[in-house]
Amino acid sequence: MNKNLLNDHQIITELIGNAAQLPAEYPRAARWATEALALASAAELPLLIEEAEGVLGRIEHDTTCRWCAGQPGAAIPVGSFWCIH
Repeated sequence: MNKNLLNDHQIITELIGNAAQLPAEYPRAARWATEALALASAAELPLLIEEAEGVLGRIEHDTTCRWCAGQPGAAIPVGSFWCIH
């Protein structure tokens, strides 16, 4: 779809969706989520602000958590299927 024909909501949603689909270590993921957050803030769209913040939080967690970032010697705690950190 031609970007000139998209409205603000569609552009922001596309950025959030693209960022959410990329692995956290890809530089574009954080860039797109940050751009979405800036645009959603400027457009005063609270639900999209929350979504963009959530994607940024997931990216930060996935790149800094010892268990999720895949550092040698790290393992998910025994008895946990989900990261608790």
